[in-house]
Amino acid sequence: MAKKFKRVPPDIPVSDLSPLNISCGSTKCDDGLHCFKTSERTAKKFGSHGVCKECGTSLIDWKRVHLNDINDAKFIFESMKNELIRHIYWHTPIEQDAITNALKSTRNELRTHAKRILKSKIGSSKNAWDGRQTPMTGNEIVHYAQHATATCCRKCLEYWHNIKKDEDLTDEQLEFCTELAMLYIEERVPNIDDKRSEENGKS
Repeated sequence: MAKKFKRVPPDIPVSDLSPLNISCGSTKCDDGLHCFKTSERTAKKFGSHGVCKECGTSLIDWKRVHLNDINDAKFIFESMKNELIRHIYWHTPIEQDAITNALKSTRNELRTHAKRILKSKIGSSKNAWDGRQTPMTGNEIVHYAQHATATCCRKCLEYWHNIKKDEDLTDEQLEFCTELAMLYIEERVPNIDDKRSEENGKS
């Protein structure tokens, strides 16, 4: 079983880490990779919410990120990559089975699939398994996208996207989450076909 770190030791390179070595709360502050999920205790310690829970570093323009403007997704993603777990999901290899399965679908089919998974995993405010409902690895590309874009659980959704965890997602919020996931998938798996299903149907 892979060792999971709360604070990654300085002698372990980020390139050696996989999703199985970390959690949403893991940090590697010496490499500029933090965790911005601050508790009231952390906020009191550092005098502010939205700072790294470990070192107090403040890097995120939360006012801009919390606008949830999909046209500003590039800025949102660059902000997220300052957090260790998001960085890992954006930069480490995805299991080949997940890529292979993704390539079996067209873009529209994959988007419908992603939306269905997101609604199931984070659509409801009532989830006794919140924080554990989305696998860290495996053969489902959408799960990688969820962790990369902080749409993996209601806790991450709340602090990154300012979507209250005690309220069910609205249709607009679900669409936003789906678009974030698809942008990640399209970047990490760039060869998804738009027309394969239609062409196969004609043969």
